[in-house]
Amino acid sequence: MRVVTAVIGCALLLLALLHAFIPHSTPNSFTFLVMYGVGSLLAFGTMFTNMGMNLARLMALATTAAMFFYFAGFFKIAPHFNDAWYQSGIALEGIGMILSAFAMIPVLSCYSCILKADCREKLDQPTRRAFFSVPDSVQEKTS
Repeated sequence: MRVVTAVIGCALLLLALLHAFIPHSTPNSFTFLVMYGVGSLLAFGTMFTNMGMNLARLMALATTAAMFFYFAGFFKIAPHFNDAWYQSGIALEGIGMILSAFAMIPVLSCYSCILKADCREKLDQPTRRAFFSVPDSVQEKTS
């Protein structure tokens, strides 16, 4: 999964660099640069699996917010698409937004895995008991 998130991080970094060096007639190029840069940082953040629970929660919330921001951005510009939108300048924004939105799903999955007890045990990290959890005195029944 680290390879997948590394590829996503590199792709978002590439989109950020494209918006940094391609001159646009609109002032949104800095917004796109920051937006794709934040997504790239969130994707690269999954490489550090030894983060604390609170940081993992914060990163999961930030990833969810970024994902919905990408979807909202795409659906905001979608009504402006014409018949050959993929041949125009808006294609980079449209394709970049929708692909980035779907790319945040595996990133969110990595942060979700860090928050789960099974994953934390595999990573040799201490786990906290959940508020609604099974007591230790109850044995798992096997049939």
